[in-house]
Amino acid sequence: MYRHPWAALRKIGGVCGLGLLVVVTAQAQMEVGDNVNMTLNGNIGVGYSGNFNDGGASGHGLFGSGAAQLSGSYYNPNFISFDVRPFYNRNQDNTSYTSVLSETGVDATVRIFGGTHFPGAVSYSQLFSDGSQYGIAGVSGLNSDSTTRTFGVTWSAFLPGLPQVTATFGDNSSSSTILGEPGTTDTSSRNINIISNYKVDGWGLLGSINHQNISVTLPLFLAPTSSQSDSSSTSYNISANRSLPWSGSFGASYSRADYSSETGAYQNNGTTDTAETSVSFRPIEKFTISGQILYTSNLIGALQQSLQPGAPPLPNNDRTSHGLSFNSYGTYALGQGFSLIGYASHQQETFEGIETSSTRAGGTLTYSYARPLLGMLYFSFGMVNNASNIGGNSLGFVGNVSLKRRIAGWEVDSDFSYAQNVQTIIAYYTTSNYSYGGMLRRRFGANSYWSGSYRGIQTGLTQLPGYDNRTDTFLTVFNRGRYGVSASYSKSHGTALLSSTGVLTPTPLAPVLAPDQAIYDGKVYGAGLSVIPMRKMLINANWYRMRSDTQTADVFSANNSDRFYGQMQYNLRKLSFRAGYWRVYQGISASGLPPQTVNTYYFNISRWFSFF
Repeated sequence: MYRHPWAALRKIGGVCGLGLLVVVTAQAQMEVGDNVNMTLNGNIGVGYSGNFNDGGASGHGLFGSGAAQLSGSYYNPNFISFDVRPFYNRNQDNTSYTSVLSETGVDATVRIFGGTHFPGAVSYSQLFSDGSQYGIAGVSGLNSDSTTRTFGVTWSAFLPGLPQVTATFGDNSSSSTILGEPGTTDTSSRNINIISNYKVDGWGLLGSINHQNISVTLPLFLAPTSSQSDSSSTSYNISANRSLPWSGSFGASYSRADYSSETGAYQNNGTTDTAETSVSFRPIEKFTISGQILYTSNLIGALQQSLQPGAPPLPNNDRTSHGLSFNSYGTYALGQGFSLIGYASHQQETFEGIETSSTRAGGTLTYSYARPLLGMLYFSFGMVNNASNIGGNSLGFVGNVSLKRRIAGWEVDSDFSYAQNVQTIIAYYTTSNYSYGGMLRRRFGANSYWSGSYRGIQTGLTQLPGYDNRTDTFLTVFNRGRYGVSASYSKSHGTALLSSTGVLTPTPLAPVLAPDQAIYDGKVYGAGLSVIPMRKMLINANWYRMRSDTQTADVFSANNSDRFYGQMQYNLRKLSFRAGYWRVYQGISASGLPPQTVNTYYFNISRWFSFF
């Protein structure tokens, strides 16, 4: 928790200041009068901690801890209300490997004029955490320390007979230091949004403006030549909708987005216009039909904006691209558990100087079945026909099956689903995905039970074998009285995009569309033990081993992380006792640094108070 005795002294001074602030606040509020209504409670504690690593460096000393919650209002809760939650060296009572060693920070929210036509709110939070996680697709994250700050303002105008307007502003930032990796990973974003809606003569009207700026610095082992990413976008949107006869509805919308993105050698900027209109009817109770027309002026721009903010830019293309799609959908309830779903769509696109078109039509017959003999069984299935002038005809299948049943004392829960779809924005690629899994659970006697589960998920491009994402996860848990053990295993591989948070986000996009994607492969082993030796006391220990490889266009990295976390907690009336040990062994081959080991231990006693 601490790497130098002076840090302990500084934090002790901080918690003393927190306690002094609590007392002063309580006394000051007592002098305000009857217009203030507040509650204040929290805990204050003291503890001892130490740490040491392979290099011989160590530190130890006393530390303070505390947390408080101040809630109240002035004059009336609808006039001004507030919540302030400071915390200092807070230990998360979480038995999973994602437990945070300690957190220091504050959360605060003030709500203003809630009972008027002009309500508003201001929020702020600052968090310093040790032992957080930096995510990699498909596996548990690498151990890191992080700092996060958020600030937001919301204000509205709800005047009778006039359009309602709400404006929001957000300013957020975060910084992570990954163990075994030099430098920091930083993210900052600013967002301004104004939205207005109005109803007149049966029409619902809506308009909005949104602007955001995002700046990201990624870790060097993932992006050594393109670690800095900056993007901005401004979008304008208007829409209208109204009810129609036969329980119908009509909607139309138009949006325009200006965007700019730059990551290393890749740059992309442009403008995308999108227009859409849709209509639906339900002439009888069992039958519903709907249709949609969608036009997009810039396919690359639409695809760029569909990615997670902060993702690398797709390559610029000087050629004109646009797309027009027609979609229809209908459903009819046949009765006796049967439903018939039909759909058809046609797309016309110009992309990279090539005109393409695709037509899809299909039907799905769904049926739900439930009988005491088989427990509870649900399934649906259907066929989809895909036709285009660049790939001939193809036949797709969609299906879902799930079963829940008790068999000789065993609880059985299993499911399977499969779907194949043409990519909605650019119709070059067909994506397929399937997911299946199951769970077994059995109780033995009055206080023992065992459960085991498995889940497999895969998505990919049918035209490009090898560009897919696959994840397999196993988990088993056994509890007997006061004792519990668990074990887990997961493996994953696939392609991913670097996101604004640094997390590798799985994607089935082809490499010609995403030049800055990464290939990942990882495995995670885990085990846990918990015991309740006496009433109100819990002891648990968890171990995880993560092995992952990441490959980008610039670098290959083998990333290893072993983590062990043990904790004891005991509550006695208003007193809480906490003790813990945390060991991390982590190495990132691309960093050029040797693997590092960090050991941390602590003991803490705290007491809960209710001041008023």
